[in-house]
Amino acid sequence: MKLVSVLLFILLSVPALAKQPIRVVDIGVIGLASHDLFQWNADTRQNEENGRFDLSTIFDFANGSKIYQGGNPKNASNAAVYSVTQNLVSFYAGKKATLLMSRRFTDEEAHAIARQQTVAFFMGMVKESYQRFTNARFPNYALAQSVNDDEQGVMRALHDILPGKIYVNRNLTSEVLVVTDFKLAMNQLSPTEMMQTVTFFDGKYDEEYLHVVIPGFPDSRIINLKEIDQRFIAEQTNYNLDNMLRELQFYGQFPFFGNLIDFTSFGYHLENLFAKGICNKYADGSPNPWNTITIDCH
Repeated sequence: MKLVSVLLFILLSVPALAKQPIRVVDIGVIGLASHDLFQWNADTRQNEENGRFDLSTIFDFANGSKIYQGGNPKNASNAAVYSVTQNLVSFYAGKKATLLMSRRFTDEEAHAIARQQTVAFFMGMVKESYQRFTNARFPNYALAQSVNDDEQGVMRALHDILPGKIYVNRNLTSEVLVVTDFKLAMNQLSPTEMMQTVTFFDGKYDEEYLHVVIPGFPDSRIINLKEIDQRFIAEQTNYNLDNMLRELQFYGQFPFFGNLIDFTSFGYHLENLFAKGICNKYADGSPNPWNTITIDCH
C-alpha cells in the first residue's frame, strides 16, 4: 500500500515537473537578449557590446538615430527577433508619446523615462523566456564582470533550438515561413504565431542553417552557421561544439526533471551570463541608468 502511495504521488507530480515547451517568442527574446549583451567583431576578436541589459542594441546603435528601425540591423535577422524588437519599439514610442502629451517633460526626459520603462518591460520577457529555455529559475544574483567568450560560446551552442521553419497565417491559410530567408526576416508575427512551439533540443542544427544566404552586392554569399559556431567555440573556448550538442540532445531526451543549467557541463555559463546582464553597473564601475533591478552587483 505504501508503494502504491509513492507511485501515485510521483505520477501526480510529474506534470508539474515537466519541461515547458519552448516557443517562437522565446527564440526572439533570447536572440535579442544576446544582441544586447554581445556583438562579436571577427576582425578584432572583441565583444563590442557592453554585456548589460540596457537595450543599447536598439537605443544606442548609430548614436540613437535608428531607434524606430529597431537599431542594429541584426535585430531584423529573422522574424522572431524582428517581431520582439518591433514590439519593444512600439512600447517605447507609446510611453514616450504619453509623457510628451502630459507637457511635463522635455523630449530628452521623456526619452529617458520611456527607455527605462522599455528595458523593465523587456526584462520581464527575458525572465519568462529564460525559464522556459532552461527549466531553471532566473538568477537571483548579479555579477559585475564583463561577459566572456565561454558565455558567448554557450549561446552559440544553443542555436540547436533555432527552428528552420515556422507556421504563419496569411490570406486565411497556414503557410510555412523559412526563418533563414532574408526576404522574410522583417515579417511581424502575430501573438498566436509567436506562441507556437518549436522542436526541443535535439543536438542538431536545422538544415536551413547549414546554407544561409547572406545578401550582398554584387554577389550574395552562403554561410553555414554550424561551421561558424564550431570555429568560434574551438578558437575562443575550451569546449567542443559537437560534444555540447550531444549533451543538449541527451538533455532533450528527458521530458521530466532536470534543468539545462545543472544537466550540462556548460550550463552554468549561461546562468552567469544573465547574472551579468542584470547588473545595475557596467564592467568599468559606472552605473547602468536603464536597469531598475536593485539586486546588489558584485
